[in-house]
Formats: sequence, structure tokens, C-alpha cells
Amino acid sequence: MARVQSNFDLKSSYCQPTFNIEKYQSKQTRMKLYHINVSLPLIKLEICVQTKPYDDTGCAHTLEHLIFMGSRNYPQQGYLDYISAQNYSLGTNATTYRDMTTYELTTVNHQSLSTLLPIYLDHIFYPLLLNDCYLTEVHHISGETGDDAGVVYSEIQASENQPDEILLYSILRDLWSDESPYHYECGGRLESIRNELTLDKIKKFHQKFYIPNNVAIILCGGGININEILQILNKYEQENFFQYDNCQKFSSEYLLNENQRKKPKLNDDKFPFIHIKSASFDENSTLLNLNIKNNQQSIDATKLSVQLTTNEATESSFCDSELMVSHEDSSSPPSPNPLLPTSETDSAIFQRNMNEYKEICYPVEDNDENLGQVAFGYRLESIYEMEIYTALDVLLTTLFDEDISIFYKEFIELPNTLCSLIDHDWFNYPQRVLTITFEGVEIDNLTIVADKYSSVLYSILNSQIDNDQFYKQLQQNIKKKIELHLNEIENEPFDFLIDLCCLDHISELSISNINNENDNEQHLDKFLQNQKYLESLLNRPILYWHELIKKYLLEWDSTKRTIILLRPSSELLVEQQEQEEQRIAERLDSLSSNDLQKLKDELDQARSNNKKSSCECANISHSLISFNNQLHLPQIEYYSNKDQIDLFHSPTSHFNRYTLHIPLKDLPQDLQLYLPLFSNLLFHTSIQYDNINLDKYHFCELMSRDILSYSVSNGQSSSTPTQSRYVYTHYVDTFIISLQSISNNEIYKNTIDYIRYVLYGTIFNDYKIIIEECEKQLKNLIEALQDGHTIHEAYFNCLINSKDLNNYYHQMNIFLQKNLFEKICKQPNKYQNEIISKLECIQLFILKNLSHMHLTICGNMELIEENWSIIDQFMHESKLKSQIEMKNNEIKEKYTPILPSLSSSATIIGNQHEESGYVIRWTRLPICPKDIVSLLIFSNYLDMENGPLWTACRTNGYSYGIAFDFDIETNLILISINQCSQLKLAYTSAIETLKNLIEQKIPLDSKRINAARNLTICMLTEHLATLGRITSVCIRSYLNTYSIEKYQNLLNEINSFIYNEDIILKIIEKYLSPLIDDNQSSTLILVNTNKMKETQGFLHKEHNIKNIILIKDVVKHLCR
Repeated sequence: MARVQSNFDLKSSYCQPTFNIEKYQSKQTRMKLYHINVSLPLIKLEICVQTKPYDDTGCAHTLEHLIFMGSRNYPQQGYLDYISAQNYSLGTNATTYRDMTTYELTTVNHQSLSTLLPIYLDHIFYPLLLNDCYLTEVHHISGETGDDAGVVYSEIQASENQPDEILLYSILRDLWSDESPYHYECGGRLESIRNELTLDKIKKFHQKFYIPNNVAIILCGGGININEILQILNKYEQENFFQYDNCQKFSSEYLLNENQRKKPKLNDDKFPFIHIKSASFDENSTLLNLNIKNNQQSIDATKLSVQLTTNEATESSFCDSELMVSHEDSSSPPSPNPLLPTSETDSAIFQRNMNEYKEICYPVEDNDENLGQVAFGYRLESIYEMEIYTALDVLLTTLFDEDISIFYKEFIELPNTLCSLIDHDWFNYPQRVLTITFEGVEIDNLTIVADKYSSVLYSILNSQIDNDQFYKQLQQNIKKKIELHLNEIENEPFDFLIDLCCLDHISELSISNINNENDNEQHLDKFLQNQKYLESLLNRPILYWHELIKKYLLEWDSTKRTIILLRPSSELLVEQQEQEEQRIAERLDSLSSNDLQKLKDELDQARSNNKKSSCECANISHSLISFNNQLHLPQIEYYSNKDQIDLFHSPTSHFNRYTLHIPLKDLPQDLQLYLPLFSNLLFHTSIQYDNINLDKYHFCELMSRDILSYSVSNGQSSSTPTQSRYVYTHYVDTFIISLQSISNNEIYKNTIDYIRYVLYGTIFNDYKIIIEECEKQLKNLIEALQDGHTIHEAYFNCLINSKDLNNYYHQMNIFLQKNLFEKICKQPNKYQNEIISKLECIQLFILKNLSHMHLTICGNMELIEENWSIIDQFMHESKLKSQIEMKNNEIKEKYTPILPSLSSSATIIGNQHEESGYVIRWTRLPICPKDIVSLLIFSNYLDMENGPLWTACRTNGYSYGIAFDFDIETNLILISINQCSQLKLAYTSAIETLKNLIEQKIPLDSKRINAARNLTICMLTEHLATLGRITSVCIRSYLNTYSIEKYQNLLNEINSFIYNEDIILKIIEKYLSPLIDDNQSSTLILVNTNKMKETQGFLHKEHNIKNIILIKDVVKHLCR
């Protein structure tokens, strides 16, 4: 097709069999356009803007929120989301990173994209940035309580004290100087939001960064008319950027002012206290003097705005674009040194690599089971050195991942259990950052882990570890990563390809500005050569891998690496709470009643203005588009229905996915308790099957070689439009094993063999492996239960099943599981016989149920059909195995579990370090199938952007999240409010909104309901948009009966929906009325422990709820 005359030049293109990428750049403004042509039924738009924070106020993040609150040509608040939904789109979303902000939109066709793109760009380049929106969406002070609130404030309040957030924040502050954007928290920190952030500062930030040169538009999907898109962008540039040179001049002037501004110096009492210790890399001294402390004071996690290091004066940092000024000339990314042949590691290295580590504390409740983390951070070379990073990723996977890795043996296996998990992450900054984290570390072992890390690496270099075996694992992981790369492109191309284009855009802006590189030099291909780089590694000798360890992990520049010990501190939690109470008290003392009333009036006026602006969206005329009911889905079809087997054929797939569903009806309750442990041990124990004898290591080695991914689970999460994501207990009495592998004859046979091995040949005779798993799971659960949101939703699932004595969740919830693992780990010898007996009984029970097993295979069925005897033999053998006789004493009688009480109208649970509040209110009633379509559309209407519930909670600035949901299988209707900085106001506003809908005091918005219909269509289409997602639908259809055809029929019904007020009013009366009736509904609230009594009084006084249960410790409450 001939290209139209355009301001945009084609800069580069990249083609592969399944996709191609074209990169354009405007001659006038330097704005970029990436077109990713891939055959998918949806089109995804992502607008990537380079944004760099220069403090902790969160300008980038708060601006991201305000972008959607009206623009120059579309001043109505929420119009972008409203018109997006009208045009069969998922609405909008955005994410703020440390060097960019991305804005997203997913739609069903090109016509919608053409309509929405200019509107989106108007919001990006010309947002209104009004004070009314700032007050509700960002931050305000409540005139009633004196508390701080706002949507952004609520969001940060829920995350700022989370251990992972504190750890990453601390690592990056150490690796980058305070003149780099990576030194700061892009989302903002509470203290800075309260004291430093202003609307004027946000406006200046927008003027600085939201300029065309910093923007890339990325389009991914099928059916995109690129000529039309180029015409749209040409027109937009001509209408909006004809004086672009002036914009650039302003940007430079602003830059100068920012660089010249003096940063305030903080007093000594504002600096965090950091424990500096020497990390002894000499293996012989690892265990000596590990608990000596130079400073017993804890770091205040709320004051982590200043870094204190011993090498700050000499640290060289990446100085990016015009805004940043480096410490020294060498701040640009260094050229990589060639990897030289390695030599015997001299003991003098131990002295040369002495380093210091820092203790950072996070606030947590006072108990003896709190765990810490140890993290190693590295600021490496230019992001363009992807060949080196590909090799490093293989190396790190071999060192840390899976049960056969060296570090697993040294840090997780008994008797060396020092942590529960080792993880490594990459951060794609212009100088790439690597973090290696040891999680679930007992406090007394933090320094041991920090020292042992280097000792193990040196033992590899000195050949104290079997290098032949290590090299063999490296080769296997290279081949596996080639398959994983192919699988990612095949199953989920959207995120993978769009992320690469964002990376290209940001890297090009950052690095070219530092090094004055030629603007015409293109680097996109560097990010798309993963398979080529991996294949080249197959020929690398062991010395190459040794040199990688030596250069990058051991001898890397000490000013560009850090070691952080994250330690739990109950003292810090108490201190923070006391400081917060004192801060609010002092504020209230300083504010007169007139001041508070002025704050309240200003906020009320802002809310009124916002609501009025939002209501005007429906008054704007716009052209409507139609939706073609026939979806062009990824190639997959129902192939055949053999006895107990479903086959789904995907002719383009390179992989096969095998899923077994084994019903476990009537599993005794004493065995249900041990079912999660049994699931976790499968594929991780020894095998004895016929003449096959494999210990754990060799079996895991075979699995690692041949299997791309596998999972063992009990039941499945919500997977259909009529299942609520808040309900965890779908099909919890079904045992599911799933494996995915490359499609070839040998691997196909091996995959079925591995399923056979775990079902028929798993043995539990090595008690050490069992205890190792128990300790690992206990640490994971301890960390999980520090999160208030996790506790809230887990206990909600306990409550909704409280009347069902036979529900497996009563024994399998995280509270009872933690109690079980805690009991076992404290006295492992006492329970040895009992545990092994339980596991063997579960195994027998599964074997007995193999006659009811169902197998689903998705992939290229030609291979399966040609070798059908492999499947046939396996199914026949399974039926024979199911004929075993079980002795009566092998299965104990059932006993009655301790169930949570639902005798009250409300339950309040406490969490000592959770500052945000969480609410779920629900009712049970039969959901009529004929109401499904109307209920789906109405539920999206309620909580869509600027829908009634959204307005009640989010627009008013009370909470970050609000959702209305239902679950047809459990007959559940619910409302969820999360991350509330003002829980009482959010709860009251939501309930009043539902009451007003029932009493018809709030008129129904027919246009917005039609928009909700279109939004629902796009949501369902997204479920089927990629091969990976549609494969999951096929597999799950055995349990939930939601086949592709059923999705298609549901889409047709939704598209045929015509707004009828009487029908919607009947839906409201039928399903909302019971939800607000205290006699028919229940409420679960999680708040800070100190606010439990206050919340109880609020429910009693304001909502007349008298029967309220208070629970300070859910685990003790359930396990009493």
C-alpha cells in the first residue's frame, strides 16, 4: 500500500513470521510512532511519555491521575473514559515508572482507535489541571477530622510501608545520586505529598516533560490502517504544534531554573539511621562476629528521603537528558570491557572486595516470627548491552531458580535453610539495574546470608562445586529460555512487544542526550535479538560464565552496588503511629473551627464541581460505531471429544499444554488440611515407578530440561464473566495438574511420563524434603499475612463458606495452613509419622479417583493424533490404578472444623501496621440466568469511571478502589472498597448511593449504561484476545462450562441489549435492596488495630449496626 505524504519518516522496521514492527518519527516534533502488526482481535494503544522525578513529591504520578480529569477541547471530567467506553474500549489506564509514564487503551477495531486517538492526545498535551480535581484526586485535608486524604494519598498510604516497596526504594537510592531520577520515588511519598507538592509544581512538570519529543505512540494489533493514523497525527501536529520551537525554548528555560534551584538541606535529625557493617567475603570468617551492631537505632521508613552512604562523594551516577547534572564526567554508561579468560581466583580478592551493607527497617507488629530480606543491587552497563544481559539472565536463572540450583541447595535445602525464596529482577533503566533478593530470612540470619552469597560465588570460581554439572544446567537453561521467548511471543504478544517499544523510546532519549549520539542510529533490533543471543551462548565455555560471575557479581564497582538488610521493627511501627497521632493533634490545635469549616466548604465545592462536570459528558454529541459480533480469534478449535479427553487444535502453536482434572469429592477433612502440602510436594520429591528410581534432584533436573512450565492446584480462580475475582473457592475440591512443553515426539512422550511418575510413583520417604517444604511455606505465609488486603480477602472467603461444613476451604485457607506449618516446624519429629501417613492417604485417594479423571490437551493435535497410543496407554493405566482397595484405617472419619461465625451483621478485623481501610459488604440470593446480561452491564455501569459508585468513592477522594461484583456459582452480590484513607466517608457514601438508586433519587444515565454495555463487550473480547488466554478458556471450560461458543453467544446477547429502564429498575430492586439490608447482608472491614473501636462506634451510630464482632488476630481466632 502506498504511503501518504506525512511528517513522519519510517526510521526502521523489523519483521518476524508472527509480527512486524515499523518505527516512525516526526520531522517536525520528533514524536515517535510504533506500529506493531500482529494478528489479534483487539488493538492496544499505549502512549509512552518520558517523565523523570527530581524529588519525592510524586509529580509524575499525580499528573498521571489528573490527565484524565478533562482537557482543553474536552473539559468535562471523565469524558475520555466515557467516550472510550462508548467506542467499545476498556476505558483507560496508566502506570508511572521512574523514567516514564504510560497511558493505555484497548479497543475492538480501527474505527474506535481513529476516534479516540486525537481525544487521548488532547488530554496528554493539554490537560486542564484544575484545583478541584487536585483536592479530590491527589490530596486534601479533611475539614471534619483533620486527616489527610485523596485518591493518590490513599494509594500511597497503602503501599509506602510495604517491605518490598521500602527495599526497592532503599536499593535505588544507594545506586543513584540525588541528581538522578532513579533516586526518587516516582509515585510520591506521603510526607512530601503533604508538605511540598502543589498544583503549580505539577503544571511545571507537565510543561517540562509532556512535549512531543518525549512522546511515543505505540499501536499493537490487527486491522490497523497505518496510513489513516499518519493522517490523524499529521493533522494533530499541524493544529497544535505549529509553534513547537517555542515549546522547546520554554522547556530549556524551565530546565535551567530547575537546575539552579537550591535543594534544601535537611537537619541531622531528618537523616535515617543506617547500620553500616562489613561484609566478610572470606568464607572462613562468614560465621564470625555476625551480630555486632554499630548503631542500635532503627531507620525511620517515613523519612527515607535522604540517603546516607560511605561512598556518596565519589559515586558516579547516570545523568540523563537536559535535566540532570552528573557528579563527574564519567557518569555516562561505561563501555563494556571484554570478558577475558579467567584465572585462578586469588585469596587477595576477598580483601579487594570488602563492602559495607546497610540495615533498613520496616514497620511490623511485635511478634517473634517476623522475617527480613537481604538484597544485592547492581547498577550495570548501558541498556544496549543486551547480549551481555541475556547471558547474565541465563546465569542468574541457573544460580537461583528451581530446586536443582546451587543457591537453592546452599540457602533453602535442609540443613541450610536460610531463606524461603531467592529472586532476581531487572529494571530497564539506561544503565540496567539488577536486584537479587533473599526473602523469608530470620532476623538472626540476615548477616549470614549477606556474607554467604559471595562465599558461594567464589566456591564456583574455585571449582569447589561440580563445574560439569553447573555447565550442563547452563546449557539446559539456554535452550529453555529460547522456548520461553517463543512462548511469550506466541501466547501474550501485546505486553511483550509494547514493552520493547517503550524501552527503545526511553533508552534512545536518555542515552543519546548523554553521549550526543547520532539521532538516526537505531537500536530497536538490539531488544529483538533475544533468540540470536541465546543461541550464540551455547558455544560459550565454562570460563566465560566464571568471568561473568567474577566481573559483574563479585568485582563490580563498589560505588555501583549495594547490600541492604531489611529488618522488621515493631519499635518503628509504634514510633510511626505515635508521630502520626501527634502530627494530626498538632494540626487540629493549629486550625480554628473556621479554618476547618473553610477546608470542608472548599472540598465540598470541589466535589460538587467535579460531579457537575462529569454529568456533562453525556451532553456531548458523538458518532456511534457498530460492533461486529463475529470475533477474529486466534486459531484454535475443538478437535475431538474422546472418552474423558478434550482436544483443542491450534495449528500455529509450537507448544502443547496438558491439564488433568481429578475430582476429590468427599476427601476427609483431616486430609483436606494436608492437601496444599501434598500439592506443593508433587514434582519436588523422589520417584519410584516400575524400574524407574529417581531422587528429587534427578527428577527435578529432568523436569527442568523438558518442561516449560507446570502447576499443581486445588480449584481455580475466577475464570468467567459470571465469577467474582473475590471468591477463591471455585472447584476447590478438584485437583488440577498442568504441564506445558514444546511440541515434538520425544518431549511429548516424556511429558506424559512425568505425569505418570508423579501420580503413580511419588514417594514421601525423605522427611527432610517435607520439613524443608513446610519451613518454606511457613515463611511465605508469614510474609503474606503482613498484608492487610490479603488478610481481608482470605477471611472474607472463610466467612462466605461458614455455613458449608464440607467446603475444603475451611482447612485450606492461609490462616489454618500457617497454624499447621508452624506446629510442624516447631516439633518436626513429633509429627513425622502422622504427616507421612496423611500424604500417603491423599495419594491413595487421588489414585482411587483416577477413573473420573479428565484430560484436556491444547496445541498442535497433529502430533498427538500421530502418537495417540501414548495417551491411550496412560488413560488405560490410570483406570487400572484406580481399582485399588483402600483400607478403612487408611482414611479417618470426618470431624467438624472450627468455622468463622456469621451470626453478626459486621465483622471488624485489625491489622497493626495497615493504615488504609478495606471493606466488603455482601449478600446471598439466587441469581437468575436470564438476568445475567443486564446484571453484567449494570455492574460495570456502577463502578466504571464516573459511574455512581465510582463518583461516590473515587471522585470524592475517599478511596482508591471501588467495585461492584457478583458470583453466580456462590449466589453472591458484593461491593468492595479498598485502600480507603477515609473509610467511614467512603462506606457511607457508597451505601447512600445504593439506597438512592433503589429509591430512584439518582436518575439512571441511559447513555452511560449503553457505554457500560460496550465496555462489557470489550472486556469479554479481551478474555479471548491472545492464544494464551483462549487456551486457558478452553482448559477451564471442562469445569465452568464456559466454552468459546458460550462466550460468543454471551457477546451476541450483550450486543443485542437495548436499554430499558424498567428492566434495570427490577435488577436494582432484586439485587441491590438485599445488599443494603442489614438483616440480609454482612460486612467485613479491615482497619488499623487502633481504629477498631472507633469503626465499631461509627457502624453502630451512623448505620445502626449493633451486632459487631471485633477480631484483633485472625489466625488465633480461627485456630483457638
